[in-house]
Amino acid sequence: MSRPKILVTSRSYGRYYPDQLERLKSIGEVVFSESAPLKEEDLLRVIGEYDAVVAGVDEYTARVLDAAKNLKILARYGVGIDNVDLEAATRNGIIVTYTPGANTNAVAEHTFALIMALVRDIPKLNEAGKQGLWGKGRGLGRELRGKILGIIGLGRIGRTVAEIAKGFGMTVIAYSPRVPREEAERLGIRLVSLEELLSTADIVSIHTSMSPEKYHMIGERELKMMKKTTYLVNTARGELIDEAALVKALKEGWIAGAALDVLEKEPPPPDSELLKLENVIITPHAGAHTWEAVKNMGDMVTEDIIAVFRGEKPKNIANPEVLEKENLRAKIKL
Repeated sequence: MSRPKILVTSRSYGRYYPDQLERLKSIGEVVFSESAPLKEEDLLRVIGEYDAVVAGVDEYTARVLDAAKNLKILARYGVGIDNVDLEAATRNGIIVTYTPGANTNAVAEHTFALIMALVRDIPKLNEAGKQGLWGKGRGLGRELRGKILGIIGLGRIGRTVAEIAKGFGMTVIAYSPRVPREEAERLGIRLVSLEELLSTADIVSIHTSMSPEKYHMIGERELKMMKKTTYLVNTARGELIDEAALVKALKEGWIAGAALDVLEKEPPPPDSELLKLENVIITPHAGAHTWEAVKNMGDMVTEDIIAVFRGEKPKNIANPEVLEKENLRAKIKL
C-alpha cells in the first residue's frame, strides 16, 4: 500500500504535543486544513483525496461520506460524534473512532469553574478589584453548600460533575432517561423528570449529547419553569439551548444567570445579544483544553489511525459493525 494521505481539521492536534504529529508523519502524508471547521461543501471538494481524517467539529454528512471513496478511518478528535453520520460511514466502510473519557475531567472541572464564577460573580469582582472598588464593588455572592445541582445527561462528564458537587455539600438530581435508577442511586444521585429538575434545581448543568430530537431542548417553556435564582450552565452543545429564548430569560429575570462554553454559532456574531449581557459568562469552547486532555485525545487518535494502517483493529471504534463490511476489507486488511 502507498503512503496514506491524512487530513487534519482539528485546530489543536499536534500543536502542543508534536510527537503525535511526527508519529502520523512516519506512516503517511499529513495535510492541515487552513479553514477548520469545514462545512459540508468544503469537505465535498477535498474528502475524496484522503485515506484518513483527524476530525474536529466539521460536518461529516451522508453526502460527504458517500464522496469519501478512499477514506478508511475518520478519527474524531473529541468525545462527541454527533457531527458524523455514523450510518453513512458504516455503509461506506469507513471506521469512525473517537476519544471516550479523554477529556472527562477537564470538562467537568471547567463546568465547576463556571459554576463558581457564576455564584460568586467572579468576572465582576475581578473588574472591581482592578478598579480599586473594595467596598461597593464587592456585592454579595451565593454559597453552594446545601444547594441543588440538576444535571441533564448522566454520562462520564455528568457523573464527574456530580462527584465534585457532592464534595461541596450539594444535593444532586439528574435527568438521564437511559440510566437505570439503581445505578444513579448507587452514585448518590436521584433521577427525576426534566420538569422536576428545572423547577427545583438551583443550578442546571447540561451534559447530554446532541441529537435532532434534543435540538433546543431548553427553550422558553423550560426556562420559565426555573426559579428566578437559578443559574444555567452549558458545556455540552450550543444547539441544546434556544439562544433567543435564553436572551429573553436573562433580560427579563426569569433566571439569575448563565455560563456557556458552547454556542449555536461559534464564534458568535459581534452583534450577539448574549455578548452584551452582564449576567452571562462565555468561554470559547475551552472545556476540553487542558494539557492533560489534549494529550489524551491526541494519543488516542494517533494510535487508532496507526493501528488501521498496520492492519490492526483500533481501540475506540464508534461503529464496530463496520468491521463486517466487505467494502472496508477491500480498502484495507484488518
